[in-house]
Amino acid sequence: MGTDKKINVCHLISGDLWAGAEVQMFTLVAALNKAPELNVSAIVLNEGKLVSELRNAGIEVAVIDESQYGFLQILRRAKKILGGKNIDILHTHRYKENILGALLRKNAVVSHLLQTVHGTGEPFKGIKLLKALLYSLLDRRYSRKYHDKIHTVSLDIKNEIGAWISPDKIAAIHNAVDPANIVVSKTASEIRYKLGIKGNEFIIGSAGRMVPIKGYDIFLDMAKIISADLPHARFLLVGDGPIKMKLENKAREMNLENKVIFSGFRDDIIDIINCFDIFVISSHNEGIPMVLLEAMAMKKPIVATAVGGINEIIENDVSGLLVAPGDARSLADSCIKIFNDLDQREKLGIEAKNRIEVEFTVDIQKNRMLKLYQEIMNRR
Repeated sequence: MGTDKKINVCHLISGDLWAGAEVQMFTLVAALNKAPELNVSAIVLNEGKLVSELRNAGIEVAVIDESQYGFLQILRRAKKILGGKNIDILHTHRYKENILGALLRKNAVVSHLLQTVHGTGEPFKGIKLLKALLYSLLDRRYSRKYHDKIHTVSLDIKNEIGAWISPDKIAAIHNAVDPANIVVSKTASEIRYKLGIKGNEFIIGSAGRMVPIKGYDIFLDMAKIISADLPHARFLLVGDGPIKMKLENKAREMNLENKVIFSGFRDDIIDIINCFDIFVISSHNEGIPMVLLEAMAMKKPIVATAVGGINEIIENDVSGLLVAPGDARSLADSCIKIFNDLDQREKLGIEAKNRIEVEFTVDIQKNRMLKLYQEIMNRR
């Protein structure tokens, strides 16, 4: 490939949510869009915040609404959008988009194919489970045949998918944050006031999709234990999802309704994190959680379960405290330990931010992804 030719890259993503994968995709694409070696565009399968953010960043976006069109209709529309654009690399995200990408490459609409695996997925039941299994089987088959490379956001995921595809085909590049986006617009006092939290109350919080894999039931068990020792502790859970009502009911049954706040989805997540005294991850599994990187970049002391990619981010007792998944007592003890030791709390926050600056900034990620694109283009 000539050095003067720009690489035309198009990202294909559902964009039905504004969650970790979508935030990470936007963060990366916005950075790549500034690279002189690239022309970047996107196809998104849902209108929403992701589309708005991409357009505001000056990125060309086409929307194919998956609520209006079936799979084959989406495929035909994608062919029409991409036809004549000479897309060098189609960069896909998640099962459905990976399969669409494979069929587009099969039909010579794009030259090369790269996919990102953001995580291991949520556990499903019934029809949703059968649908997920079908997509997974097709995804694996097409990935082996049509994808040049598979990008994983953690080494843990790379090792996991290495069981069904050659490790040589996998490239691990960690998620990252853009420090320019870590901007506080409201003071912690303002957020506390709006949420009804008193100035002398100690906030232990978490944020993410309300789904079983996040372990928020364990977070509530932790809250019950801590409340017995720290009467001025308040607990803030930020986010929405299918089990939010179930968690709210559990909090009431545990007599925690005056201790735990369920804020729902918030656009001002940076301002919310800023008011936390401790940030907790109670997940049963994780890739590289964007919200965790954001909290660390803001010097928040972290208590997290030692699962998935979290082990690649946090060095225990240095840049955070790690505990076994499902262990509410250990989560509680770690939070109480930090509460009682202001020096340790401050040191953990400083080391957390240092860790982000060394390994998890978007400039580092952008350069590694650009190198991967160039490697793919040099394949014969």
